[in-house]
Amino acid sequence: MQEPVRLSFELHDPLQFSLDGLERRRVADKGTALPAEIGPGYSALLRREDGEPAGAYVSAWTADGTKMLSIRLYLGASGRDHRADVIEFARQLRPILLTSRS
Repeated sequence: MQEPVRLSFELHDPLQFSLDGLERRRVADKGTALPAEIGPGYSALLRREDGEPAGAYVSAWTADGTKMLSIRLYLGASGRDHRADVIEFARQLRPILLTSRS
């Protein structure tokens, strides 16, 4: 039986990590900074126990470090760039979920 595709979205508001902690996590996960136009955050690959890529995730946060959006895609469609997919989700959802409330 094949494992199902999993897609998850988490909004951390308020964020329980420091900006320094997020940077340490990015380095440990071998993450790549998000494109500047998306804002602060990074993307990284999800790997199986054997080290093979199995998906990707993105963590995007507000400049002041008060909120964070995490998106994970595990076992998406073959032939797709899963990292590009989660980055695009972040691009679309950041203005909706990570803006300050007035």
